[in-house]
Amino acid sequence: MLNYNFNAIYMFSKTSKIVFILFIFSNVLLYSQIRADQKLDPVFKSLIIPGWGQKTLGKPKRARFYNYIESGILLTLISSSTFSNIEKKNYKAFASRHAGISSSGKDHKYWVDIGNYNSINAYNDEHLRNREIDDLYLDDNKWSWGWDLELNRKIFENKRIRSDQLELFATFSVGALILNHLISSIDALYLKRISSNNSLSINPYKNLILGSIGYSLTLSF
Repeated sequence: MLNYNFNAIYMFSKTSKIVFILFIFSNVLLYSQIRADQKLDPVFKSLIIPGWGQKTLGKPKRARFYNYIESGILLTLISSSTFSNIEKKNYKAFASRHAGISSSGKDHKYWVDIGNYNSINAYNDEHLRNREIDDLYLDDNKWSWGWDLELNRKIFENKRIRSDQLELFATFSVGALILNHLISSIDALYLKRISSNNSLSINPYKNLILGSIGYSLTLSF
C-alpha cells in the first residue's frame, strides 16, 4: 500500500512538472503579446490559447466556453496519464512477486503474453504447435515466468488492461486538445469577419436584356 502511494506521488509530480512548464510557457507568451495585442491576429491568439481571440473580439462568454473545455481536457489528460503510469508500475511489481520475473527490458508484447499464459512453457508449447517459431521466448532467467496462482494471473491481466485503456484515453485527450485549439481559431476567424467586414449595401440595377430594374442587397463577410 505504501508502495502504491509513493508511485502515485512520483508519477503525479512528474506529470505536473510537464503541465507546469506548459502553463508557464503559455503565460509568458500571453503577457509578451500585451503591448502588441492589436497586431496579433485573434485567429492566432485562439490557436495558441483557446478563447483568447474571442475575448479580444469582445465575446467573453465564448472565451470562457473554450477555456472550460481546455481545462477539462487538460485535467482528463493529466489524470489518465498519471493513473495509467501508476497502474503500469504496479502490475509490473505484481508480476515480479507472483510470476518470478524481472521487469527490466520488457516490451509491451511481453506483458500481454504473460497475462494470457500461466507459464513460459505453456506459451512456447502453443506457439510451437502453431509453427510460430519467431514468437518463442528463451527459457532463461530474463524471459521465463510461472504464475503461482491462476487468480493472480487474472488480477495482473485486469491491471494491465486498465493501464492500457487509460493510456489510450490519454492519447485521445491529446487529440481533443489539438482539436479544441483548431476549433477555437476557426470560431475566432468567423467572429472576426462578422465584426470587421460585415456591411450592408443597397445598389440599384437595370437588366436591359430582361427589361427589369430593382435593387440588390449585399451583405459582405
